[in-house]
Amino acid sequence: MMGLFLLLVFVVISATEKGYGHFWNRSLTFSFHFIQPAVYAGSRVQLQEVIDNAKSLPVPVLEAGFRIEKGVSFEEGDNTQTSDYVYKRDVFSLLGKERIIRTHTVECLKRGYYSFSQLSLVTYSNLLHWKYSTQAETDEHLYVYARRTDISGILPAIDSILGERETGKRLYEDPFTFAGIRPYTPQDPQKTVNWKATAKTGNLMVNTYASVQSEEVMVYLDVSDPLIVKREELTEESISLAATICSWLLNHNLAVGLCVNTNSFWRLSPRRGPEQLRRIEQFLVRDFSKEALTDFGEMAVLTGRQRERVKGSLSDPLPVFISKNAEEAVRRKLLSSLKKGEQGVWVIPVKQGHLPDVSGTSQLRVCFKSIR
Repeated sequence: MMGLFLLLVFVVISATEKGYGHFWNRSLTFSFHFIQPAVYAGSRVQLQEVIDNAKSLPVPVLEAGFRIEKGVSFEEGDNTQTSDYVYKRDVFSLLGKERIIRTHTVECLKRGYYSFSQLSLVTYSNLLHWKYSTQAETDEHLYVYARRTDISGILPAIDSILGERETGKRLYEDPFTFAGIRPYTPQDPQKTVNWKATAKTGNLMVNTYASVQSEEVMVYLDVSDPLIVKREELTEESISLAATICSWLLNHNLAVGLCVNTNSFWRLSPRRGPEQLRRIEQFLVRDFSKEALTDFGEMAVLTGRQRERVKGSLSDPLPVFISKNAEEAVRRKLLSSLKKGEQGVWVIPVKQGHLPDVSGTSQLRVCFKSIR
């Protein structure tokens, strides 16, 4: 009789264990959500981890794990392992109809595009005899944009050239875009006199109009590193300089474009607005060390020839070159890319105390950006 009872117990337990193996992951979801979809390198972001058991059957032991590319770090450090990826595994215990939300603080150490992979859920039978697992999916991702850097020593050179170009632009005005009223000068044609304003003020006043041309800037970024000993910190500074300069100019309502010496010369034509900045910053999260790159000087020469086909220097975007490769060969190519009467700025990131022997000209103004 006892043997029959024990057999019955064994059958019931086995059936329960087998049934649990079929139903434990029904209506069980595992998801992530970043509070912000994009942040800057060096900042922190909150990551919410959500386990939702919508069925009545409890899940006493549940291991939830995932991996993410290196370059981010979990502040808590618990249940985290770093090797080729950052691996994290948390343990939960859920009752029926229960949802658990955990919030983690993630430190974004390096720019990049971070997505999750190898999401897995692992549980065990009630007597821990059997192990069950399933895979989960998510399209959650995080953009870590290039770190902002100080460009206060660079802006005067850009602003100076833009100021000179702005003066030249006043010769060409759009008669259909009214800009304001100012006092009459002997150089003003009589047709521009605003007679109503003249009658009101008692002095001759004339209408002014917006320029036919709108000021544009084209940033040319060099991400190549031909030396045997790689200078990753200078490459990162070059990318940060490009992102910061583009952001500053766009925030001041200038049209900005970007050209990078990738294999296909990735180019974004000058435009205004926040959407342009988003496209630039999302492109600059790429790992260029894994891409085939072309010679920066040759890219500058080629784009210079394209600008030659455009008549009238006032219509050309101001070229701002960013390259750590401060060599005479690069300098000659940058100069040859500028057509007659065109000016440009060359920004050279350098290590503190290592100033290269590179001088500018009236056409090509050189600015150094020193980093520690």
